[in-house]
Amino acid sequence: MKDKPNILVVDDTQINVTILVESLSNEYEVSVAMDGQTALDLAAQETPDLILLDVMMPRMDGYEVCEILKNQEKTHNIPVIFLTAKTETEDIVRGFSLGAADYIPKPFQIPELLARVRTHLELQESRELIIQKANEQKELLHVLCHDLANPLTSILGVLELLEESPEELPEYAPLMRDAAVNGSNVISLVREMRALAEKPLKLESINLVDAIKESTSMLSIRLQEKGISLEVDVDPRLTVRAERISFINSVMNNILTNALKFSFPDTKIVLKAKPQAEQVRISVRDFGIGIPSDLLNDLFDISKATSRPGTGGESGTGFGMPLMKKFVGAYGGSIEVHSSTEGSGAPVQGTEVILLLNRG
Repeated sequence: MKDKPNILVVDDTQINVTILVESLSNEYEVSVAMDGQTALDLAAQETPDLILLDVMMPRMDGYEVCEILKNQEKTHNIPVIFLTAKTETEDIVRGFSLGAADYIPKPFQIPELLARVRTHLELQESRELIIQKANEQKELLHVLCHDLANPLTSILGVLELLEESPEELPEYAPLMRDAAVNGSNVISLVREMRALAEKPLKLESINLVDAIKESTSMLSIRLQEKGISLEVDVDPRLTVRAERISFINSVMNNILTNALKFSFPDTKIVLKAKPQAEQVRISVRDFGIGIPSDLLNDLFDISKATSRPGTGGESGTGFGMPLMKKFVGAYGGSIEVHSSTEGSGAPVQGTEVILLLNRG
């Protein structure tokens, strides 16, 4: 919540507006609307923390305003307190059925109004905290489910190969060892993520080629199975500043796994990196099915369902991209995604993910 919460006062009577503004201004930022449409416009622009809404207004009454607010994604979570002289049971029930959090009868008493405002702001802050914690738990589950899947899949793939050719154990043993170490590191990372709110990640200089080799080694068997070639064009001297385990397992692996998942069989993935001022620009480009524009807009929103099957029926959780953005932001970098689908008119179909990271 902001340092000073914003309250939108909606009332068509000037004396009421004056009293409310004077009473609230010491503790809150106050916006004013004297009709329903202005209230809707301000709520959409400013997203206030709470709305005090008069019921009896000309043209558009408070019930209609509340109903519209609750049916719009950007405003449906804003607590609405009705200010009303209509205290019949059916009027009160109607307000609550439309999504109002509370009502205050007119003429209102300022101490009571301030107490109710504080209570509902505290409740809203608690709800937001619960949502935040739930999202953090989803992120941790994604790390465990997705990022552990890559090393385990690598180990299982090698074991299957060894069943057919056990004499090749010396050749594949290092791959299994590296995969097992990565799996152990992911578990350590989850422990670190739980403390991420209290302390920042420990960043270090990471050789980009080494990190890419470690990441792609866990995907080599899946790349072979789908006939995907990986073209890497990276200067072996390039370094980036990041946290090693999350960069390999949660950032690079997520990008490459998605590129593999949505690529057509027997195509390629192109990974390039080059210096750009004080940063390194990393690009991962596939030539697969692309991302529809409606999903592209919600790609980093953990509350939105963006998961869909890959070209080979592969499944996913949809939490990878929000988690990736969180890590990249913790490194002091940025991420952007460009994509084109069949029929979009673009000359080449597919998706490009671009990371801008500080040089190590």
